[in-house]
Amino acid sequence: MGTRGLNELKRQVMRFTVARNFLPFVVAFTAINLLLTAFEANGYFLFSATVPLLIFAVGQGFAEAAGNNIFLTIGLILAFIIVAMYFACWLFGKRTRAFIIAALVLFSIDCLFYVWYILNFGLDGTVVPELIFHGIIICYLISGTAAWSKLRGVSADEFDAIQRGFDPWAVAQPGAESAARQNEGEEYGEEGGEGQYYADNESVPLRADYKKGRILIAAEYEGLQISMKRTYGLMELIVDGYVYDEIKGVVEYDYSLIANLR
Repeated sequence: MGTRGLNELKRQVMRFTVARNFLPFVVAFTAINLLLTAFEANGYFLFSATVPLLIFAVGQGFAEAAGNNIFLTIGLILAFIIVAMYFACWLFGKRTRAFIIAALVLFSIDCLFYVWYILNFGLDGTVVPELIFHGIIICYLISGTAAWSKLRGVSADEFDAIQRGFDPWAVAQPGAESAARQNEGEEYGEEGGEGQYYADNESVPLRADYKKGRILIAAEYEGLQISMKRTYGLMELIVDGYVYDEIKGVVEYDYSLIANLR
């Protein structure tokens, strides 16, 4: 992938990440406002979701009309279920990015209820800041959903690597490992480069094979059990339970893994 394509991918990952990271603020402010309202505190945080507060307000109304606090409890529970849905969208959205769509749907409904609330109950001092808050969140969620659409072909491992600021294409370009090994052989003074170096030097295990992973291919040759395994961020060559060679990177290109066992 070229630099331009990688930069575009990074930009989409950033758009998605920023949109997703707004959700904890929605959860926190809404939960605090619900608790403040439930305990009849005088304070109030702006910038929270509207639907949970409206549900709790309806529960309060029924409780006062019926003289039974069970409606208050039911309203509070239902309100926190809505808050929990936002939290779930944030929590699971990292690995299952389609949760950003659920967050967009939830907050779009919330915006509609807020507009309905303004039209029915009029304006007050909190309307403008709340409108700005709702506008910012909905714009970012739309942007995050658009980014999700463009990232559907990107695996979770690739996404995580880019999100951490790690460039997965920088270490796994076709032929890069072979070129590095050939240079290594030349540094040892081997005229044959890569092939001559490995012919004259027996491979030493890097470590025991203890990681979980996906076996891509396995075979037996002259009594040796040989396999190629894909683990997180690594492609490993394993011989008789030991890792002899590896390539780092989360994108699979053409690669060459070599071990010399006498």
